[in-house]
Amino acid sequence: MGGIDISQGHSPVLEQAGRARAATPRAAAARSRAALWASSVICSALGALVLPAQAQDGTTVLDTLVVEGESARGPDGGIVAKRSISASKTDTPVREIPQAISIVTRGQMDAQGANTVAEALRYTPGVLPDPNGYDMRYDWLYIRGFNSYSTMWLDGLAIAGDPSNYATPSINAYTLERVEVIKGPASVLYGRAVPGGLVNQVSKRPQTTPHREAVVQTSAFGGIQGAVDMTGPLTEDGAWSYRLIGLAKNMHTQIDHERDRQVMVAPSVTWSPTAETSLTLYGYYQHDRPVFSPRFYPAAGTLLPNPAGQIPRDLFLGEPDEGVFERDYFHLGYEFEHSFDETWTVRQNLRYGRSDQNMHLALVNPAFAFAGAPSNELSRVAAVSDDWTSTFAVDTQAQAEFATGAFDHTLLFGLDYLQGISDTNFGNSAFGDPVPPPLDFLDPVYGYPIPIPAYQTSVRQKQNQVGVYLQDQIRYDRWLGTFGLRYDVSEIDSTNRLAAGTPTVTTRDEKLTARAGLMYLFDNGLAPYASYSTSFLPVLGTDRFGDPFEAQTAEQFEVGVKYEPPGARGAITVSLFQMTLENSLTPDPTDPNPTRPTTYVQEGRERVRGLEIEGKYELTPEIDLMAAYAYSDSEVLRSNNASALGRQMLRLPEHQGGVWVNYRPGAVPGLSLSAGVRAMSSYQTDSTYRPELRIPSRTLVDIGAEYDFGAMRKEFEGTSLRVNVSDLFDEKYVSHCLNMTGGSCNYGAGRSITASLKYTW
Repeated sequence: MGGIDISQGHSPVLEQAGRARAATPRAAAARSRAALWASSVICSALGALVLPAQAQDGTTVLDTLVVEGESARGPDGGIVAKRSISASKTDTPVREIPQAISIVTRGQMDAQGANTVAEALRYTPGVLPDPNGYDMRYDWLYIRGFNSYSTMWLDGLAIAGDPSNYATPSINAYTLERVEVIKGPASVLYGRAVPGGLVNQVSKRPQTTPHREAVVQTSAFGGIQGAVDMTGPLTEDGAWSYRLIGLAKNMHTQIDHERDRQVMVAPSVTWSPTAETSLTLYGYYQHDRPVFSPRFYPAAGTLLPNPAGQIPRDLFLGEPDEGVFERDYFHLGYEFEHSFDETWTVRQNLRYGRSDQNMHLALVNPAFAFAGAPSNELSRVAAVSDDWTSTFAVDTQAQAEFATGAFDHTLLFGLDYLQGISDTNFGNSAFGDPVPPPLDFLDPVYGYPIPIPAYQTSVRQKQNQVGVYLQDQIRYDRWLGTFGLRYDVSEIDSTNRLAAGTPTVTTRDEKLTARAGLMYLFDNGLAPYASYSTSFLPVLGTDRFGDPFEAQTAEQFEVGVKYEPPGARGAITVSLFQMTLENSLTPDPTDPNPTRPTTYVQEGRERVRGLEIEGKYELTPEIDLMAAYAYSDSEVLRSNNASALGRQMLRLPEHQGGVWVNYRPGAVPGLSLSAGVRAMSSYQTDSTYRPELRIPSRTLVDIGAEYDFGAMRKEFEGTSLRVNVSDLFDEKYVSHCLNMTGGSCNYGAGRSITASLKYTW
């Protein structure tokens, strides 16, 4: 029998019900009852117009009615997300957020075979997902020209991390329901943040509908990975539900001798005694023990010619049997929500996380890769680190939904606290120290001991940040306004344990940030908007007088239009923006070595103007389409580096884009085919802007296929096989090159073929 899917049609009754935000379990339940009531009304009306089908025994058979809900956290069941909690900290339709936001759903990650957050964002406009090349340890990301490494969020709370700390963790993407990128400043809700954008990873949470899956994956490089994800109710009344996610892997990579080894477990349990109250307790543990080759290739032999030939991309640069890289990360936390009545709701999210890392490696000399002229012998050094980092974060919110005359308000009060500690001990071989022998890349020989160098850096940093914020989302007819203010106090104590005299420096910042946005909702799905937002980011270190640096500040103006076609699953966003960064670091003009400065001043200024277009559309039951494009006009407006003044910002291509399509042919039930193209123009990574070190443009092709064996035979129901190929034509490219002399370059990811067998029950 044919089905009636009311979520795909346009109903004034349902549209009106959908305008009320379901920010609380009580409101969500009320909206669900309204939708079901509306569904029965619609079905009754249709019954008067359409004759019901008759079974052979004369009984009446009603058409199947499909009622689908939307969630701000997922699961979404496709590539289009309609609601989000990241950009406003309230359950808000994406169409009603006056700022560009990109959401990668679980469905998109699965279809594209993304195993990391960086891979999940490959088709997101304005994001450079591999600025440091192929690296299995971290999620390196640049957003609108700004580095987000070590400033990542998980479920609205900051993750432990520091730009100079090797213990910074990377959350396994299998545990995530979504990856959301808020474009531009987001400090008004989150405090310290890079101005280019904020990445909030949304975890899988317990569901009351049972779902269990087991996945086995391998790749063309070799190795195996196994994972399980189980969720469902623990009690008959559904008051208790659980989720258990586990993963273990020992995968080979594109580099000989290298192994990506990890064990991860993520349990969680939710208690919902009533529709008004919910408490989720969760944990996460990740144990990383890779066999790791440090990514320090010289320019000669990668980006530039070498008389001895090009350096193989699969060359292991360290000592595979001697090198050590270990990292252990865990976090524990809870999410609590209670609705007192139809107006007031309180929430509190709390989490503590810690990551410990130990490293002892041989690597290509970052300063001088060759003892003399470029040749086939790579000079090496030893490096050692013993780092840990932790974060305690708590965010307490009170939300009120009320009306004042013709104005409807969703008012949010918040107070959050963050304590982050970063402890680093690092050293590499100095001049005259014992070093590993050079590596001949034409005939590599391994098996040498790695000397243990002394620490040259031993620093402990402790940050305390308190922020109070207020946001009001106001609706008047079809006008929507979003206004927010936040005041932060940030204090960072940095202790240099190797320094003489006064080793501790305190950096204190007090900042007020703001956000204002206005938009109008048309009946045809269009929603034009304009917004203004600011941000701040504390900067560690001191100038040559010993005075701490002030926080960097940024402001952004953005105009755009969002479109969600009525009666269809699609979303298109077009945004124009200008973002300006103040107080950026630039070399001190008195520094004797301006090309490799050791002292800085805060006289820099940078600007990005851009256009971003993103569209995701489930065109038909057979075809999903996704397209993205970003144009970035960046400029270094003030700098004491004469080479940079007036140039493009580093690691920001002028053009970037991609197209991806998924096709499920009706002639072959159970089969899904996908293909995508992603490309970017050339960009610069060398601070001296040498033209020969400019990274060339590149175009990469990805394909995939999935088959559901349940379409073949019923006893195979729940079993599927997926194969994904990224960089189909094995494009060999360099992702960054920092200078001419050292091991400062790295290759990008080459062709990767993965196969995953999944069973769900």
